[in-house]
Amino acid sequence: MELCRIIAILAVMLIHTTFQSLGFNVSFGVFLLAGFSIIGVNVFVMLTGYFSTVPKKTSLFNLAFVCFFWMVVKVICRYVCNKPITYEHFFFLTTSNWFIPCYIGLLFFAPILNIFCNMVNKKTLWRVVSALLIIEIWFDWLPPHPTISLGTKGGYSVLSFLILYLLARAIRLYGLPTWFKRLSPLIYLVCSFLLAFLGLFLLWHGNEDMVDWLFYYYNPIVILSSVAFLTIFEKMKLKQSKFINHVAKSTLAILLGHSAIFFAYTKQFKYLYDYFSNMHLVLFWALSTIIVFCSIILIDQIRIWLYQPIEKKMMAKINNNNIFELPTH
Repeated sequence: MELCRIIAILAVMLIHTTFQSLGFNVSFGVFLLAGFSIIGVNVFVMLTGYFSTVPKKTSLFNLAFVCFFWMVVKVICRYVCNKPITYEHFFFLTTSNWFIPCYIGLLFFAPILNIFCNMVNKKTLWRVVSALLIIEIWFDWLPPHPTISLGTKGGYSVLSFLILYLLARAIRLYGLPTWFKRLSPLIYLVCSFLLAFLGLFLLWHGNEDMVDWLFYYYNPIVILSSVAFLTIFEKMKLKQSKFINHVAKSTLAILLGHSAIFFAYTKQFKYLYDYFSNMHLVLFWALSTIIVFCSIILIDQIRIWLYQPIEKKMMAKINNNNIFELPTH
């Protein structure tokens, strides 16, 4: 599942190379890339629910240290490149860093969600998950939706994260039908192509504004694709890899790191799209993504090295690492 986490964050990078770099007036190939990679954020959040993550004092401090380290990198990059710097860049309040406050909000709700999942039976849990998904999709995604949002905001919200968390807990605790597990690669493939074709269809019919709506994270096709993607890795039988586990430590850093150079990142892929085509475009696109991915992992080793002595001192002084005292029965 750590490999799943790594590929999910790669998918996040790839989705940013499409619409963030090029806008919505793009080719079928770009739509197809977006169709396959739109699952990144959903899968990353679902993995948190799959492992029933509970915030600890050390884990929250580590999260704060990751954010601080990459905030410094981001500010330095913007200063060197003569880009404007505001107070928002110091607190991860920019549009590109929406994930951080939403994810922190999810972590503090996680203990409550875990208790609920452990107390109710299978039927109740799946009914609650289904009801929340229906409400989110029916009232906040399907047109015409209310003029006042429910707070799910296209999937860019704590509320959407909570629903994905519960969905992942239900999958982990009670599993999915055998037929779904068997067909999960095909379901992921079909959903990805369907999103690409629908995106191109909307574009051809002059509905460019609706392309953004199509690729919202709570689109039922995107959610289904995310579940299928997670299931593919759930049923894999792979040996533990120290290398994969080590790289997985930098997944959040990759998210923050590539957003730190967003201004250069998007320009690079816009340039590739404008001046290359066919296999040359695919090759340079993949190469550029890999270079950014590996560069961030290498830089993040500095952060890991700096944090190790801090973590040792914290562990020596903390008697109780729990933030919340959870009931034992």
